[in-house]
Amino acid sequence: MSLRCLQNFPSHYWKSYRSMRDKFYKCPLEYDIGEEAFQKMVVDVLPKQESLKTLGIGSGQGELDCINMDRMLTRVSHIDNTVVEPSLEAMDVYKSLILGDLSDRVTTSWYQETFQQYQKRRGSSGSTKKFHFISAVHSLYYTGKDGSIMGYLIDLLEKDGVLFIAIQNDESGFTKFFGRVAESYGPLFNNDTQGYTTSQVAKLLDADGRVTYNVLKNRHNIDITACFEADSSTGSLLLDFLAHIVDFTSTISKNVLESLLDYLKTPDCSEILSDGRIIFHEDWDVIIITKN
Repeated sequence: MSLRCLQNFPSHYWKSYRSMRDKFYKCPLEYDIGEEAFQKMVVDVLPKQESLKTLGIGSGQGELDCINMDRMLTRVSHIDNTVVEPSLEAMDVYKSLILGDLSDRVTTSWYQETFQQYQKRRGSSGSTKKFHFISAVHSLYYTGKDGSIMGYLIDLLEKDGVLFIAIQNDESGFTKFFGRVAESYGPLFNNDTQGYTTSQVAKLLDADGRVTYNVLKNRHNIDITACFEADSSTGSLLLDFLAHIVDFTSTISKNVLESLLDYLKTPDCSEILSDGRIIFHEDWDVIIITKN
């Protein structure tokens, strides 16, 4: 059976992503920096005007987008929101969320497509629309590795606009485990997956020279004990997400699987608690970027 990259199967992606979220261990479910920090580092620097334009890249089910838009609406009366998300299932959930308290103050344009497709279509149409706030929460991994995406996103910002990025840092268990997977199956990902970590983004921002930025460090702990339980459907889905390969356990060789599972239990990725549970460390950062 041929290997299939998870990012190319949106429905299975969200199924495996939800299994991972369900196993968050003693940590909040959202990739949120908190109301006080968001107010100080984002809301207070945005222009105080009647309406803001926002862009969500890979917004998923929209929970964090809605939280952040609610915060921005303390400064403005209306938001013109653009959402780019390839998963129809996730987008449907987002639409149901925004029909609540935000419906009267947020107008949303929906694009069920990858960001590369959005970028190409935008270029073909000659659009010059810019945004006051752009959110890319764990979505830059799927935008290629040539570095051009950062300059493009900065181009899309209005002056004093804010780019909000959540991304794995270099010490994350995700970064290290995926690096081991890629050693064996790198060609599967066509150099387009897991292309960035915090340090790589920071180098691109420093080279660009048009922005200032702050980095906030965070950690999620994920109970991955099920990954080591025979015939566990939850464990299989968790491994699909960690490796970014559909049906990971049934499509790779037994020897490689055993080697990767052994590595997954090491301190590079996880810790083993006294009760035997295996807790995976997802070290991630929020980079808040302001265009000068």
